[in-house]
Amino acid sequence: MLLPRWPMARDNPPPLALITGGTSGIGYAIAEKFAQIGYELIITGRDQERGQAKAHFLTSTFDIHCEFVALSNTDWTRYDTFIPLVRSRPLKVVVASAAIGLQAHLIDTPREEFDKLVQTNVVAPLYLVQTLASHFHAPASVILVSSDASIEGEQELGAYSVTKSALNMMGRMLALDLAPKGIRVNVVCPGDTLPGMRYLLRPGEVERSPDDHLTWPVPPRGRLGKAADTAELVAFLVSDRADFIVGSVMLVDGGSRAGRPDPRAKVQTLQN
Repeated sequence: MLLPRWPMARDNPPPLALITGGTSGIGYAIAEKFAQIGYELIITGRDQERGQAKAHFLTSTFDIHCEFVALSNTDWTRYDTFIPLVRSRPLKVVVASAAIGLQAHLIDTPREEFDKLVQTNVVAPLYLVQTLASHFHAPASVILVSSDASIEGEQELGAYSVTKSALNMMGRMLALDLAPKGIRVNVVCPGDTLPGMRYLLRPGEVERSPDDHLTWPVPPRGRLGKAADTAELVAFLVSDRADFIVGSVMLVDGGSRAGRPDPRAKVQTLQN
């Protein structure tokens, strides 16, 4: 989808987008897409070196200003530090993309791990939006990045599925609160995506295996998702063309959750 670059003029400063988890995976793809359109950016992440490198690349490649803030997503006591960064600029978009996951059944999930997922995937996005709600320049948008596991839970991702389902309902409630103020809230639910989450881990893992995707089922579309697929949808949702889309929860999964495919079709294909 080709969207027009934001017009640059002295009396029309470029819009500002703040993206948590904006240094890798889907978050970074969204940041890159917004940079192409002409947004100025604030991106957050845990890794100082990675974040500064990404911000420098986006600034130099797309001739925009990108600022990196090193921040753990659960360190919401520091969310107030965003306020002076956005106060005198047209904050148009906030994308809550930072998240963590755990590959474990819900019944087996350690309490401290469950608490960590709830704090990161549910509480942090809410506190972020609460902190910045009065600093948007309407019309504006909030995008919450959820997961297809929020639509049809995955047993091996028990706690993750629960937290992402909660995020979906949070998006709808925030949409009711903020739409009258000219701030549209929507939720996107990516399916299996490359590059995906670095922190969708098994117990004891520090980072996701680079070969993890080799075991994923292929969606009906015939390929795995790309981070750019989600970025394209997000770019559309924050545009004027999506003005009447409010409180929606949208899948980007290549048809994986569309329904149960006919198993006989696979048998016939194998026999042929």
